[in-house]
Amino acid sequence: MNSSLKEISQEIKNAKSIAIFTHKNPDLDAFGSSLALYYACKQLGKDVDVFLKDDINERNLKLIGENPYKNDFTGKDYDLMISTDISSPELLGDFADIFCNGRRKIVLDHHSSDSLKGDLTYRKPNYSSCSEVVNSLIKTMKIDFTEKIASLIFIGLTGDTNSFVNTNVNAGSFYTAYKCVKANADITNINEIVYKTKTKKDIELEKYLLNNFKLEGDIAYCLVTLKTLEDFNAVKDDCGFYSSDLLSMDGVNISFSIIEQSPNFYSVSLRGKYGYNVRDIATKFGGGGHINAAGIKKGANDINEFKDQIINEAKRQRMSK
Repeated sequence: MNSSLKEISQEIKNAKSIAIFTHKNPDLDAFGSSLALYYACKQLGKDVDVFLKDDINERNLKLIGENPYKNDFTGKDYDLMISTDISSPELLGDFADIFCNGRRKIVLDHHSSDSLKGDLTYRKPNYSSCSEVVNSLIKTMKIDFTEKIASLIFIGLTGDTNSFVNTNVNAGSFYTAYKCVKANADITNINEIVYKTKTKKDIELEKYLLNNFKLEGDIAYCLVTLKTLEDFNAVKDDCGFYSSDLLSMDGVNISFSIIEQSPNFYSVSLRGKYGYNVRDIATKFGGGGHINAAGIKKGANDINEFKDQIINEAKRQRMSK
Protein backbone atom coordinates (compact mmCIF):
# COMPACT_ATOMS: atom_id res chain seq x y z
CA MET A 1 0.00 0.00 0.00
CA ASN A 2 1.26 3.47 -0.89
CA SER A 3 2.12 5.93 1.84
CA SER A 4 1.01 9.49 1.25
CA LEU A 5 3.38 12.12 -0.11
CA LYS A 6 2.62 14.14 3.01
CA GLU A 7 3.87 11.28 5.22
CA ILE A 8 7.02 10.88 3.12
CA SER A 9 7.62 14.61 3.08
CA GLN A 10 7.42 14.74 6.87
CA GLU A 11 9.77 11.76 7.19
CA ILE A 12 12.36 13.55 5.08
CA LYS A 13 11.96 16.79 7.02
CA ASN A 14 12.41 14.94 10.32
CA ALA A 15 15.66 13.23 9.21
CA LYS A 16 19.00 14.91 9.78
CA SER A 17 21.08 12.61 7.57
CA ILE A 18 19.84 11.01 4.33
CA ALA A 19 21.35 8.51 1.85
CA ILE A 20 19.85 8.32 -1.66
CA PHE A 21 20.34 5.34 -3.98
CA THR A 22 19.39 4.60 -7.58
CA HIS A 23 19.80 1.52 -9.72
CA LYS A 24 22.98 0.12 -11.23
CA ASN A 25 23.53 0.67 -14.96
CA PRO A 26 21.60 3.94 -14.59
CA ASP A 27 19.41 5.40 -17.31
CA LEU A 28 18.36 9.03 -17.59
CA ASP A 29 15.45 8.55 -15.19
CA ALA A 30 17.79 7.12 -12.57
CA PHE A 31 20.01 10.20 -12.86
CA GLY A 32 17.13 12.66 -12.96
CA SER A 33 15.13 11.26 -10.04
CA SER A 34 18.05 10.65 -7.67
CA LEU A 35 19.79 13.98 -8.31
CA ALA A 36 16.62 16.10 -8.24
CA LEU A 37 15.83 14.59 -4.84
CA TYR A 38 19.44 15.12 -3.71
CA TYR A 39 19.34 18.85 -4.49
CA ALA A 40 15.88 19.14 -2.92
CA CYS A 41 17.21 17.64 0.31
CA LYS A 42 20.19 20.00 0.15
CA GLN A 43 17.72 22.88 0.02
CA LEU A 44 16.22 21.64 3.25
CA GLY A 45 19.66 21.78 4.86
CA LYS A 46 19.96 18.01 5.20
CA ASP A 47 23.23 16.12 5.49
CA VAL A 48 22.61 14.15 2.29
CA ASP A 49 24.70 11.83 0.12
CA VAL A 50 23.78 10.13 -3.14
CA PHE A 51 25.32 6.77 -4.08
CA LEU A 52 26.08 5.09 -7.40
CA LYS A 53 28.78 2.50 -8.06
CA ASP A 54 28.88 2.81 -11.86
CA ASP A 55 31.11 5.11 -13.84
CA ILE A 56 29.24 7.88 -15.68
CA ASN A 57 30.01 8.32 -19.37
CA GLU A 58 30.98 11.66 -20.90
CA ARG A 59 27.56 12.34 -22.42
CA ASN A 60 25.72 11.84 -19.14
CA LEU A 61 28.27 13.95 -17.29
CA LYS A 62 27.49 16.79 -19.69
CA LEU A 63 23.81 16.33 -18.93
CA ILE A 64 23.97 16.34 -15.14
CA GLY A 65 26.58 19.10 -15.00
CA GLU A 66 28.38 17.90 -11.88
CA ASN A 67 28.84 14.51 -10.29
CA PRO A 68 27.96 14.37 -6.59
CA TYR A 69 27.65 10.56 -6.56
CA LYS A 70 29.71 8.59 -4.06
CA ASN A 71 31.04 5.22 -5.25
CA ASP A 72 31.65 3.70 -1.83
CA PHE A 73 29.45 3.62 1.22
CA THR A 74 31.02 5.49 4.12
CA GLY A 75 29.58 3.33 6.88
CA LYS A 76 27.76 6.36 8.22
CA ASP A 77 24.60 5.68 10.23
CA TYR A 78 22.03 7.61 8.21
CA ASP A 79 18.65 8.47 9.72
CA LEU A 80 16.93 7.74 6.43
CA MET A 81 17.64 5.89 3.18
CA ILE A 82 15.71 6.57 -0.02
CA SER A 83 15.68 4.61 -3.28
CA THR A 84 14.59 6.08 -6.61
CA ASP A 85 13.57 4.18 -9.77
CA ILE A 86 14.32 0.78 -8.22
CA SER A 87 11.83 -2.10 -8.42
CA SER A 88 13.88 -4.90 -6.84
CA PRO A 89 16.79 -5.25 -4.36
CA GLU A 90 19.02 -6.76 -7.07
CA LEU A 91 19.04 -3.44 -8.93
CA LEU A 92 20.79 -1.82 -5.96
CA GLY A 93 23.87 -3.89 -6.80
CA ASP A 94 26.59 -3.61 -4.15
CA PHE A 95 24.37 -1.36 -2.05
CA ALA A 96 21.51 -3.87 -1.70
CA ASP A 97 22.32 -5.10 1.82
CA ILE A 98 23.14 -1.58 2.99
CA PHE A 99 19.78 -0.23 1.87
CA CYS A 100 17.69 -3.20 2.96
CA ASN A 101 19.26 -3.10 6.45
CA GLY A 102 18.87 0.65 6.80
CA ARG A 103 17.32 2.11 9.93
CA ARG A 104 14.45 3.75 8.04
CA LYS A 105 13.70 3.37 4.32
CA ILE A 106 11.61 5.11 1.67
CA VAL A 107 10.98 3.58 -1.78
CA LEU A 108 10.04 5.93 -4.64
CA ASP A 109 9.27 4.16 -7.91
CA HIS A 110 7.03 3.92 -10.98
CA HIS A 111 7.39 0.20 -11.78
CA SER A 112 4.60 -2.24 -11.00
CA SER A 113 6.91 -4.70 -9.21
CA ASP A 114 6.94 -4.29 -5.44
CA SER A 115 9.75 -6.62 -4.40
CA LEU A 116 11.78 -3.75 -2.90
CA LYS A 117 10.22 -2.91 0.44
CA GLY A 118 10.36 0.34 2.37
CA ASP A 119 8.97 1.53 5.66
CA LEU A 120 7.25 4.08 3.46
CA THR A 121 6.59 3.52 -0.24
CA TYR A 122 5.24 5.68 -3.03
CA ARG A 123 4.93 3.64 -6.22
CA LYS A 124 2.97 4.99 -9.21
CA PRO A 125 2.96 2.60 -12.21
CA ASN A 126 0.75 5.04 -14.13
CA TYR A 127 3.57 7.63 -14.07
CA SER A 128 5.88 7.53 -17.06
CA SER A 129 9.04 8.05 -14.96
CA CYS A 130 10.27 8.07 -11.39
CA SER A 131 11.30 11.67 -12.01
CA GLU A 132 7.56 12.46 -12.09
CA VAL A 133 7.22 10.76 -8.70
CA VAL A 134 10.06 12.88 -7.30
CA ASN A 135 8.51 15.97 -8.87
CA SER A 136 5.26 15.31 -6.98
CA LEU A 137 7.21 14.83 -3.74
CA ILE A 138 9.17 18.06 -4.24
CA LYS A 139 5.91 19.91 -4.78
CA THR A 140 4.52 18.43 -1.55
CA MET A 141 7.67 19.44 0.35
CA LYS A 142 7.24 23.00 -0.99
CA ILE A 143 10.83 23.03 -2.27
CA ASP A 144 11.93 25.85 -4.56
CA PHE A 145 11.67 24.36 -8.05
CA THR A 146 15.01 25.68 -9.27
CA GLU A 147 16.32 25.59 -12.82
CA LYS A 148 18.72 22.80 -11.81
CA ILE A 149 16.00 20.63 -10.28
CA ALA A 150 13.63 21.32 -13.20
CA SER A 151 16.35 20.33 -15.68
CA LEU A 152 16.99 17.05 -13.83
CA ILE A 153 13.28 16.20 -13.72
CA PHE A 154 13.07 16.88 -17.46
CA ILE A 155 16.14 14.69 -18.11
CA GLY A 156 14.44 11.74 -16.39
CA LEU A 157 11.12 12.44 -18.05
CA THR A 158 12.46 12.72 -21.60
CA GLY A 159 14.67 9.67 -21.08
CA ASP A 160 11.93 7.30 -19.95
CA THR A 161 9.43 8.52 -22.56
CA ASN A 162 12.01 8.66 -25.38
CA SER A 163 11.12 12.30 -25.98
CA PHE A 164 7.41 11.66 -25.40
CA VAL A 165 6.89 8.99 -28.05
CA ASN A 166 6.67 5.86 -25.86
CA THR A 167 3.31 4.37 -24.93
CA ASN A 168 3.83 5.26 -21.25
CA VAL A 169 3.21 8.96 -22.04
CA ASN A 170 0.07 10.49 -20.57
CA ALA A 171 -1.34 13.90 -19.71
CA GLY A 172 0.71 13.98 -16.50
CA SER A 173 3.92 13.55 -18.49
CA PHE A 174 3.18 16.63 -20.57
CA TYR A 175 2.06 18.63 -17.55
CA THR A 176 5.31 17.83 -15.73
CA ALA A 177 7.28 18.84 -18.82
CA TYR A 178 5.30 22.09 -18.94
CA LYS A 179 6.18 22.84 -15.31
CA CYS A 180 9.87 22.13 -16.06
CA VAL A 181 9.84 24.52 -19.02
CA LYS A 182 8.11 27.18 -16.89
CA ALA A 183 10.92 26.79 -14.35
CA ASN A 184 13.56 27.42 -17.06
CA ALA A 185 14.79 23.84 -17.41
CA ASP A 186 17.58 23.86 -19.97
CA ILE A 187 15.65 21.76 -22.49
CA THR A 188 17.59 23.11 -25.48
CA ASN A 189 20.88 21.80 -24.10
CA ILE A 190 19.28 18.56 -22.91
CA ASN A 191 17.74 17.83 -26.32
CA GLU A 192 20.98 18.76 -28.05
CA ILE A 193 23.00 16.28 -25.97
CA VAL A 194 20.45 13.45 -25.88
CA TYR A 195 18.97 13.57 -29.38
CA LYS A 196 21.15 15.71 -31.64
CA THR A 197 24.73 14.78 -30.75
CA LYS A 198 26.48 11.70 -32.12
CA THR A 199 30.10 10.69 -31.83
CA LYS A 200 32.05 8.77 -34.43
CA LYS A 201 31.61 5.71 -32.22
CA ASP A 202 27.83 6.22 -32.23
CA ILE A 203 27.81 6.18 -36.03
CA GLU A 204 30.00 3.06 -36.12
CA LEU A 205 27.67 1.29 -33.69
CA GLU A 206 24.66 2.29 -35.80
CA LYS A 207 26.42 0.78 -38.81
CA TYR A 208 26.99 -2.44 -36.85
CA LEU A 209 23.29 -2.61 -35.98
CA LEU A 210 22.22 -2.10 -39.60
CA ASN A 211 24.61 -4.79 -40.80
CA ASN A 212 23.90 -7.36 -38.10
CA PHE A 213 20.26 -7.25 -37.02
CA LYS A 214 18.09 -10.29 -37.69
CA LEU A 215 14.38 -10.78 -38.28
CA GLU A 216 12.19 -13.68 -37.27
CA GLY A 217 8.65 -12.84 -38.32
CA ASP A 218 7.69 -9.66 -36.53
CA ILE A 219 10.56 -10.02 -34.02
CA ALA A 220 13.81 -8.12 -34.64
CA TYR A 221 16.99 -8.60 -32.63
CA CYS A 222 20.72 -7.94 -32.52
CA LEU A 223 23.44 -9.80 -30.62
CA VAL A 224 26.54 -8.03 -29.32
CA THR A 225 29.41 -10.06 -27.90
CA LEU A 226 32.06 -8.84 -25.50
CA LYS A 227 34.60 -8.99 -28.32
CA THR A 228 32.40 -6.69 -30.44
CA LEU A 229 32.25 -4.16 -27.60
CA GLU A 230 36.01 -4.35 -27.22
CA ASP A 231 36.53 -3.85 -30.96
CA PHE A 232 34.51 -0.62 -30.79
CA ASN A 233 35.99 0.41 -27.43
CA ALA A 234 32.38 0.53 -26.31
CA VAL A 235 30.30 -0.41 -23.26
CA LYS A 236 26.77 -1.75 -22.99
CA ASP A 237 25.21 1.70 -22.63
CA ASP A 238 26.66 2.75 -25.99
CA CYS A 239 24.32 0.21 -27.61
CA GLY A 240 21.31 1.22 -25.54
CA PHE A 241 19.42 2.48 -28.60
CA TYR A 242 19.47 -0.86 -30.44
CA SER A 243 16.13 -2.29 -29.32
CA SER A 244 14.29 1.04 -29.77
CA ASP A 245 15.69 1.53 -33.27
CA LEU A 246 14.72 -2.00 -34.29
CA LEU A 247 11.18 -1.50 -33.02
CA SER A 248 10.75 1.48 -35.34
CA MET A 249 11.00 -0.84 -38.34
CA ASP A 250 7.72 -1.33 -40.20
CA GLY A 251 6.25 -4.75 -39.44
CA VAL A 252 8.24 -5.28 -36.23
CA ASN A 253 6.17 -5.63 -33.05
CA ILE A 254 8.81 -6.92 -30.61
CA SER A 255 12.51 -6.14 -30.59
CA PHE A 256 15.44 -6.94 -28.34
CA SER A 257 19.20 -6.72 -28.07
CA ILE A 258 21.44 -9.09 -26.15
CA ILE A 259 24.71 -7.52 -25.05
CA GLU A 260 27.48 -9.48 -23.36
CA GLN A 261 28.64 -7.31 -20.45
CA SER A 262 31.18 -9.76 -19.06
CA PRO A 263 32.07 -13.33 -20.04
CA ASN A 264 28.81 -15.28 -20.36
CA PHE A 265 26.78 -12.58 -18.60
CA TYR A 266 24.23 -10.73 -20.70
CA SER A 267 22.08 -7.61 -20.60
CA VAL A 268 18.87 -7.81 -22.61
CA SER A 269 16.79 -4.81 -23.64
CA LEU A 270 13.25 -5.57 -24.88
CA ARG A 271 10.78 -3.25 -26.57
CA GLY A 272 7.24 -3.85 -27.76
CA LYS A 273 4.68 -1.88 -29.69
CA TYR A 274 1.27 -1.07 -28.26
CA GLY A 275 -0.58 -4.27 -27.33
CA TYR A 276 2.59 -6.35 -26.82
CA ASN A 277 3.73 -7.06 -23.26
CA VAL A 278 7.51 -7.50 -23.14
CA ARG A 279 7.54 -7.24 -19.35
CA ASP A 280 5.96 -10.71 -19.20
CA ILE A 281 8.77 -11.99 -21.42
CA ALA A 282 11.41 -10.44 -19.18
CA THR A 283 9.94 -11.85 -15.97
CA LYS A 284 10.31 -15.39 -17.32
CA PHE A 285 14.08 -14.83 -17.19
CA GLY A 286 14.24 -13.00 -13.87
CA GLY A 287 13.93 -9.53 -15.39
CA GLY A 288 11.25 -6.88 -15.29
CA GLY A 289 10.26 -3.40 -16.34
CA HIS A 290 7.28 -1.90 -18.14
CA ILE A 291 4.76 -3.41 -20.55
CA ASN A 292 6.47 -1.95 -23.62
CA ALA A 293 10.03 -1.63 -22.29
CA ALA A 294 11.75 -4.23 -20.12
CA GLY A 295 15.13 -5.76 -19.40
CA ILE A 296 16.95 -8.87 -18.26
CA LYS A 297 20.34 -9.47 -16.63
CA LYS A 298 21.33 -13.11 -16.83
CA GLY A 299 24.22 -15.51 -17.16
CA ALA A 300 24.12 -17.98 -20.06
CA ASN A 301 26.63 -20.35 -21.63
CA ASP A 302 25.59 -19.68 -25.23
CA ILE A 303 24.29 -16.35 -26.58
CA ASN A 304 22.47 -18.01 -29.49
CA GLU A 305 20.72 -20.49 -27.23
CA PHE A 306 19.70 -17.61 -24.95
CA LYS A 307 18.42 -15.71 -28.00
CA ASP A 308 16.30 -18.69 -29.06
CA GLN A 309 14.79 -18.94 -25.58
CA ILE A 310 13.74 -15.28 -25.70
CA ILE A 311 12.26 -15.65 -29.18
CA ASN A 312 10.31 -18.75 -28.13
CA GLU A 313 8.93 -16.95 -25.10
CA ALA A 314 8.02 -13.93 -27.26
CA LYS A 315 6.14 -16.20 -29.65
CA ARG A 316 4.37 -17.94 -26.77
CA GLN A 317 3.33 -14.61 -25.24
CA ARG A 318 2.09 -13.42 -28.62
CA MET A 319 0.04 -16.56 -29.21
CA SER A 320 -1.67 -16.13 -25.83
CA LYS A 321 -2.97 -12.67 -26.78
